Amino acid sequence: MKMNLTAMFIGAALIFSLPSAADACTRTVSKKAAQTIVPAGRINQSLLDSAIRNEVNYHRCRAGLQKVSSAGNGLVKQAAKHSTWMARSQQLTHRSTVPGLATLKQRVKKAGVKFRTGSENIGMVHRYQIDNRRFKILNASSCQFATYEGQALPAHSYASLARHAVNLWMQSPGHRKNILDRRVTRMSAAVAFDPKAQYCGRYWLTQNFVG
Repeated sequence: MKMNLTAMFIGAALIFSLPSAADACTRTVSKKAAQTIVPAGRINQSLLDSAIRNEVNYHRCRAGLQKVSSAGNGLVKQAAKHSTWMARSQQLTHRSTVPGLATLKQRVKKAGVKFRTGSENIGMVHRYQIDNRRFKILNASSCQFATYEGQALPAHSYASLARHAVNLWMQSPGHRKNILDRRVTRMSAAVAFDPKAQYCGRYWLTQNFVG
């Protein structure tokens, strides 16, 4: 039995207001997102995108800001491509080596989205809910983890992955600035999975904002 501590790494490319009527803000979590574990393959990017946007809009509501709407499937696809490139290259970066898609500006243009401003949050988290906490490996081959107090740490659902990632971004000034930017009106997000990462795999996330 081993005890470990792991952390999530995040990056931001690129004001925020004090909460206003924060008590009136509620999260919208679909039953499907809450009950469905994010798989290693054939990830439902639309479901994840929606879950992340719901979390973002909860925090924007608390800051007295307007909600962001979907930036469309085209930008979801570009976000997924960038996440896949990061997972394969093992590089958490906003600039890739993909011809014509190396920068955020190129990716947004490729998606066919009209914009005046844009920003990007990226990150990586483990498939199991072990980030930023002490945990025990109960059975490495079957991916069984638990807190030091014995609480089981399951794989992320779409809803828990979205909440965990957005909460971590909100704790970072650069990411928080992007999420609470008054100028942005639309958002898309996607994820890729790296099955070879320690502790049964890791997700690489890309979140794009445009206005």
